[in-house]
Amino acid sequence: STEQKNDSEIFGSASSALLENINQISSSTSLDDPTSPQSKARKWLLEQDPFRYDLSLDRSMNRYTMAVIYYSLNLPRIKKQLFETENECDWIGVTCSAFGKITKINLQNLGLNGTIPSEIQYFAGTLTHVDFSENDIYGEIPDGLYKLRNLNYLYLHHNKLTGTLSSKVSTWKPLKDLYLGNNEFIGQIPVEILTLQKLRFFILHNNKFTGQIPFNIGNMVNLFYLDLSYNELAGTLPPSLVMCKKLRHVYLDHNMLAGPIPSFYGRLGNYWLIDLTLDSNQLVGGVPEDWGDRKKLLSLKVQDNNLSWKIPKELCNLWAPDGEGELVELGADCRICDCHFCEGRCY
Repeated sequence: STEQKNDSEIFGSASSALLENINQISSSTSLDDPTSPQSKARKWLLEQDPFRYDLSLDRSMNRYTMAVIYYSLNLPRIKKQLFETENECDWIGVTCSAFGKITKINLQNLGLNGTIPSEIQYFAGTLTHVDFSENDIYGEIPDGLYKLRNLNYLYLHHNKLTGTLSSKVSTWKPLKDLYLGNNEFIGQIPVEILTLQKLRFFILHNNKFTGQIPFNIGNMVNLFYLDLSYNELAGTLPPSLVMCKKLRHVYLDHNMLAGPIPSFYGRLGNYWLIDLTLDSNQLVGGVPEDWGDRKKLLSLKVQDNNLSWKIPKELCNLWAPDGEGELVELGADCRICDCHFCEGRCY
């Protein structure tokens, strides 16, 4: 019987260093399957890439990794990138630094319908921006994505992603924007999310997250926009949110949150809050009276809860058409709203 040939015999003069690098980020199972994105990408790189003879090891690996991503996500017109465009920095969705390092991948709204491959970890040291939003990408967030330690912006919203959010989110220390809304994630929000001190936009709306909002969410002191709406979150409203002085927009509606609205929630964002949306929960008691003298609140929605106290006069006095404040939207059940503008506007 003939001995099984090794990779370098099959692929001839391809450098053993390149094959070694490929084997480090791709499993042998995937490389042995001729139908896999990894196998297709390797075959293309070693046998079909028209520019393969003039490449450094790093550029070869950039091309291999991007090819795996394209094949995994079923990028339309993939051949135009791989066979007609010489420099991978000019491929669709790719942005490079002046030194040819891939720093940004933006494949938003391209009709993609595959899974995110773990090979993306090859860019762990350089990638700062990933946008795969508004596609039909399914499956879980792979381990390789959690290894992107320099990630600043991650946009995965409007896909069909499943599974849980891993405790490995703590690797994303520099992250500023996390958009995971409109997917099918389940499980609890990992407490490790609190280590993301630079996070400004934290958006998980319209998933199936359960459990409680992390108690110490106030540790995320740079939060500007928080949207956890349309999930299955229970427990109470976290008091620590008042520590987020930069907070301007809060959407916690359509969950199963219970208990009272903390009396100091009028001070959210250091009195600079613009939107507070708490409707369609199981909250009790009433709405805070103290909204400060900055009068910046534009919208407050508390309807469809179990609130029993009347809307305070202080809030009625913020109604923009009266010239006192900037409030233009107050969502409240009619039985608790005696403000003169509630008639015809309450629920």
